[in-house]
Amino acid sequence: MTLTEILDTFKTKFNPAKIINSLERTADLYDESSNNSEGNYSGEDLRNNPYSNSFGDSIITSKGMEISHKGEPLLKLTDVWKIYRMGEVEFAALKGINLEIYEGEFLVVLGPSGSGKSTLMNLLGCLDIPSKGTVFLDMKDIAGLDESELARIRGQMIGFIFQSFNLIPTLNTQENVLLPMEFQEENVGKARKKADYLLDIVGLSEKKQNLPSQLSGGQRQRVAIARSLAVHPPIILADEPTGNLDSKTGEYILKFLDGLHEKEGKTIIIVTHDLSIVKHATRIVYLKDGEVEKIEKRKKNESEEDK
Repeated sequence: MTLTEILDTFKTKFNPAKIINSLERTADLYDESSNNSEGNYSGEDLRNNPYSNSFGDSIITSKGMEISHKGEPLLKLTDVWKIYRMGEVEFAALKGINLEIYEGEFLVVLGPSGSGKSTLMNLLGCLDIPSKGTVFLDMKDIAGLDESELARIRGQMIGFIFQSFNLIPTLNTQENVLLPMEFQEENVGKARKKADYLLDIVGLSEKKQNLPSQLSGGQRQRVAIARSLAVHPPIILADEPTGNLDSKTGEYILKFLDGLHEKEGKTIIIVTHDLSIVKHATRIVYLKDGEVEKIEKRKKNESEEDK
């Protein structure tokens, strides 16, 4: 299937949940175990090439949404519940969540397996709507938007990085990065220039024509990062971004995200169970049994002894 055919299919069936499920299924079509090696990659590209506006207005121009309510939360959850029905039994995955996330934060949502992290991530990413309560994205109640409008706004404001990478295995590296820009109907010439630039800053300019099956795990995650930046969104939402990587490559990925936060002012949200990630956070949300146990402010790179 060509890129155009894939896009036409997605645009015809623009159900967010279906799209994500489709991406997850297709991402699993190739064997992860056959590409464990990181080759000769040293990670220097991630450290030395933080995302910037240096590629000029003619390339960075995007239909990405500007934040329309400065000073207000980018994301706001008010008394949010998510309830699933299993036969005659109801199960509350989230219970009365209240959370505000502001521009420029580096927020880590921390919790063990079964705490509701994945459910919360779907709501923060506006991939799902709550059973009760309200989720606001840039002051808009997502439950009040029709499906196509929600998909448009979400696509402009949130860049997603998934643990399983979710690259389309039949598309090459460049085409995977182009995908979000195609959804936003960006000029083809500018989109290709931007895709090439983003692949360059994550150190994959020589891998543009490679399929995901021809990349290592760390390289696939860097493609996913480049794709998440394609429309220059104000929010980057990462689900266990280092979960499928070795510790060295994982640390390079975190340093890159840290650079986006420090130099670009991106709002970074990481959903994880990995305690080592909290050193990058400006705020930590501790989740337990579907509830916010506590919220902790901190200084970045602050050790426990420094508190």
